Amino acid sequence: MKCLSRTEIQEFLDKEPEPSQMARISDHIEKCESCKALYLQAVADRAMLNSFLDHEKSDIDDLPIPEFRYPKSSRKKTLFLSGIMLLAAAIFTGFILLLHYEKRPKSEKIPEAEILMQEFYDGKDLNKMWHDKSQIFILEDEKGNVIESIITY
Repeated sequence: MKCLSRTEIQEFLDKEPEPSQMARISDHIEKCESCKALYLQAVADRAMLNSFLDHEKSDIDDLPIPEFRYPKSSRKKTLFLSGIMLLAAAIFTGFILLLHYEKRPKSEKIPEAEILMQEFYDGKDLNKMWHDKSQIFILEDEKGNVIESIITY
């Protein structure tokens, strides 16, 4: 078996490998001096950490836990921020409604040319429609001569 790394020794201490692997690692640690030194160092480090944590726990366990109270200034700040958020939401909603109101369709008179184009697409005879809708005014003098002719549509 090859020599173990510090991570593999730590896993061995935490009993993470399978039981068959644990026996092989244990045999290797007993035979290899460098792995045995790493193992002893890991055991010493673990003991030191456990003693430190036990010491810290005993100091912390003796301290009373104070009752939690909300600071008065945070209540005012929370109310102020809530008011600002509500005002911002109202302004935003009003702005959206204003934009939506401006985009409503307005009734405009459709130009006559567009109406004719639609009627042409519908298959109607535009020449006949023009004659039906137009008026011709003929201005004559006393002798019956044509002075001017006006065609209105």
